[in-house]
Amino acid sequence: MTESIINFVRDLIGNDYITTMLIAMIPIVELRGAIPAAMTMGIHPLLALALAWTGSAIVSPILLLILQPVLNWMKKYKAFASLANAVESGFRSKALKVVGASDDGKLSPELMRKLEKKKMLGVYIFVAVPFPMTGVWTGSAVSTFLDIPFLKSMFMVWLGNLTAGLIVTALAVLLKDHMNTVLDIFFIIVLIVLAIYILRIVIKMVKSKKQAKTDAEKGQ
Repeated sequence: MTESIINFVRDLIGNDYITTMLIAMIPIVELRGAIPAAMTMGIHPLLALALAWTGSAIVSPILLLILQPVLNWMKKYKAFASLANAVESGFRSKALKVVGASDDGKLSPELMRKLEKKKMLGVYIFVAVPFPMTGVWTGSAVSTFLDIPFLKSMFMVWLGNLTAGLIVTALAVLLKDHMNTVLDIFFIIVLIVLAIYILRIVIKMVKSKKQAKTDAEKGQ
């Protein structure tokens, strides 16, 4: 199943190196799926790591720069406000859990300063764990809502992503004789995680709309 998808993308792009980098840019899949995919294309493990890391690393500074402005823009329009609030709520909750803070949606400026090192370490560990939804995309979002400075955020996300890449590469080498099966299992996990994420977003959107309606009724 996954082999057919990879071959289709290879034929479409026409370059295995670019294909690897593009796969690494896909949310949830990211570097974790790109490295074993590259190895099935015959790319050396270390080169696969370098290409996948580079592809996913490109995403981080873009997300760090545009995520909050895009969400703020979406909130201005009724059609997108519920989605923006749901996405922000989800990422903010993850951010608070990373530093072990209470889930009240806020951190005081004083506490944020005291937690600077803890926040950076938390982001690094979060991204370094090679599971779906703990990669560059989510890690960059978490950094944004923890108000970590841009350069520090990018460095910790990149470092965590490199650590995850080394772990995935080592596992991929050990399981190289079963790579197609591993990729099939990974693809199924990605679909399940995506379905759960969409469901959670929908639930948060519904709650957000109900809360907005309740607030409006109270204000009358």
